[in-house]
Amino acid sequence: MHTQNMAHVNISVPADSLALITALVIKLGGHVLDQPGLDNSCSPLSELDRGGKMLKGLRLRAGLTQEQIAIALGIPQSHISEFERDKRGIPFKHARKLAELLHTIPSHLMKPNDATREAMAELGAGNGHRCESVKDLFQDLAALTS
Repeated sequence: MHTQNMAHVNISVPADSLALITALVIKLGGHVLDQPGLDNSCSPLSELDRGGKMLKGLRLRAGLTQEQIAIALGIPQSHISEFERDKRGIPFKHARKLAELLHTIPSHLMKPNDATREAMAELGAGNGHRCESVKDLFQDLAALTS
């Protein structure tokens, strides 16, 4: 392979897969650069830590400013700052547009609300149930609203 045909990327992979990925890259003619002083370990954000941290990280990765994001959403730049500092929740209508801009999905930008946390806890404790079909889901929802 020629250097001019190579893409230079930073990737995150599970630690236990690093050796396999490194071997694959080398086998395909690529190079793995070891950067001294770089912390090679990172843990994914939990669902409860999403929101502002995710927004800021994705915005910076995309090379966008808070002002550019605000203009795209039609809101004040101060709201973007508040979203990133978790001083203001990201409404779904904004999360949907942000997801398009930042090439992700809306749920990556939203923190679960109290009802969602409660449902997650019930499922985790084995007290909840998953619907087997969309029909079952809508029947459950209809029962809740009647």
